[in-house]
Amino acid sequence: MCPCGLKARYTVQSCCPPSYMEGFMMRHLRSIMRITWVDKVASKEVLERTGLPSMEDLIRKNLRWTRHLMRISPNRLPNQILYSQLPSVHRKRGRPRLRFQDTIKRNQKLRDIKTDSWT
Repeated sequence: MCPCGLKARYTVQSCCPPSYMEGFMMRHLRSIMRITWVDKVASKEVLERTGLPSMEDLIRKNLRWTRHLMRISPNRLPNQILYSQLPSVHRKRGRPRLRFQDTIKRNQKLRDIKTDSWT
């Protein structure tokens, strides 16, 4: 269950809205770095200190890689892996892990990009 309790509303994107995920990431980075609210450190500075990109940058890079995959030949290995299906094997209980293709579709929906033609 989603820690924010918004599971029913945000099932398409993920369990939480992107702003919640960004806040979740920043809260834990501040905790790891032992930065308190008294220190008054901006989120951008926290990201610079850790050397990590923001959630928006990660989504942008993912979509950029996807556009690259769409342009290359279908015979190339990355495209073959993207469109391949795993053999049906016994899975563990619980929610199945997201495939790369599912992640791409979720990121496209976050950015209001049409996914009808993308299979």
